[in-house]
Amino acid sequence: MVNARESITEELEQEAGFKTEIGRLIPEFKLLTPNGQVIDPTDFKQKKNLVIYFFDVHKSESWEMLAMLRQRYNEFKNANTEVLAISPGSMEELLDCVSSMNLPFPVLCDSNGEVASAYSVTKPTLFVADRYGELKMFSEVTSENIETVIESALSTLDLVELECPECGVPTWSI
Repeated sequence: MVNARESITEELEQEAGFKTEIGRLIPEFKLLTPNGQVIDPTDFKQKKNLVIYFFDVHKSESWEMLAMLRQRYNEFKNANTEVLAISPGSMEELLDCVSSMNLPFPVLCDSNGEVASAYSVTKPTLFVADRYGELKMFSEVTSENIETVIESALSTLDLVELECPECGVPTWSI
C-alpha cells in the first residue's frame, strides 16, 4: 500500500515532468546570466558533462559551495565538464553575488522558480549529468557535506568519462 507522502511525491514529479532518478534525462531550460547571455543545457549536448548547482544567495552554505566550485573549477574543466549555478530570485541579487565572487562559470537567474520546480529542488542541490543529458548523481548540499558532494561529483564524472556513449544511453531531443 502506498502511503500519502509517496503518493503526493509521485503526483508532484508527474506534474513537473521529472522524477529525480539516476538514469533519467535532465529537464531542459533556457535562463539568462546577469550579462544577458542565454544558457541552455542542450548547448553542451555531446560536448560536455554538466554540473548544475541550485543555490540560494541568502544561505551561507550556498556561498561556501560556490567558493568551493570556483576553487576546484579546473578539476571540473579537466573532466570535460561545465558548471552551471542557478539561483531563484531577482537578477539584481544575482548580479551582486556574481560580481563579488568572480565566478569562472555561468550563473543563471531562475526568477520565477520554474527551473527549480522542474528539477524538484527546494534546497541547495547539485546535479551531475553526462554529455547526453542523463542524470548520473544528485545531492542536497549542506554546510557539513560540501567537500563530500564535490568529491562525489568528481568521482562520478571520472566514471562518466569511462562509459561507452554508444551503449544505449538516452539522448536529448534536438
